[in-house]
Amino acid sequence: MTNDINFYSVNLNLSDMDRLPPLKALRVFLVAAEHGSFKVAAEKLFVTQAAVSQQIRLLEDYFAKPLFIRLNREVRLSPDGASLLPYIQQAFKAIEEGSRALSVDPSPNQLKITSLPSFAARWLIPRLGSFQQAYPEFNCLVSTSCDLHDFSDDSQDLAIRFAEGGNTQLMEKVLTEDYIVSVCHPDLLQTKDGADLNLGSLPLLIDDSPELKQVNAGFVREMGGKNQVVLQLLDSSLQVDAALNGQGVAPIRYSLVYEYIEHGHLVCPLKCYWNSPYANYLVAPEANFDRPKVMAFTNWIMEEVRAVEAHWQMFKDTSNFSLMDD
Repeated sequence: MTNDINFYSVNLNLSDMDRLPPLKALRVFLVAAEHGSFKVAAEKLFVTQAAVSQQIRLLEDYFAKPLFIRLNREVRLSPDGASLLPYIQQAFKAIEEGSRALSVDPSPNQLKITSLPSFAARWLIPRLGSFQQAYPEFNCLVSTSCDLHDFSDDSQDLAIRFAEGGNTQLMEKVLTEDYIVSVCHPDLLQTKDGADLNLGSLPLLIDDSPELKQVNAGFVREMGGKNQVVLQLLDSSLQVDAALNGQGVAPIRYSLVYEYIEHGHLVCPLKCYWNSPYANYLVAPEANFDRPKVMAFTNWIMEEVRAVEAHWQMFKDTSNFSLMDD
């Protein structure tokens, strides 16, 4: 007998697959055989000793041969079990090597991120320099898209998406909840004669994305209900630009504009806010989150968004904002 098994010489068809022994039982056999103990095997596999015994009996029934000799305080491989062991060891070694080959990061020093255009332009890029200072061993490649990347290739390591969540094919980590506030340039609220401003006279800038339909309706109502919507967009970043240019009042996610509010470039004419129907997520296959570069980025960005959340709580409380339930 030789341990040098040529797996490529085996040509399996469906009927052969039906006759293969159960993989779970083979795994239990391997651990029990290598440790010479059903008890230790149970501990290693996080199952009960009875479950180990059951899987071994299943395998022995399959081969119609005893694979272990049961003694009072130990078990030993039978001659048939000893004959089987090197084949099972090599088979599982091949499986592990194949799995590692699929999970190897082809570009360990380059972090490839796909983000929504608005989040990339207004939030990520202005902060990314601090990540690169903290982790100079990684360089970043940022691309923008509104589509959910399927990670069928290695073109991306991580996606940042504004979504409902619930993707069962990928791992999702909540980055931050978000809140929608009304913003405009401060000059838009100033009247020439110092009279009280009629909010109903102000032009509106709307992000016409379908998920914001209910928020937009509440915003228009709070602004007077008879306002003229002068600009409709499908990109929040362009909406921010329009507000900064004094073109109107816009309902925009706080995370995209809070620094403009902090520096006085934008103000909030309404003392209310809406919960966003979506949240910001980090999205990737589970294995990607174990990559050192993705772990570093995740830790960094989670710390950054905690600062934004703290800023929001302080701003909301000091401004006496109330939640609009629309």
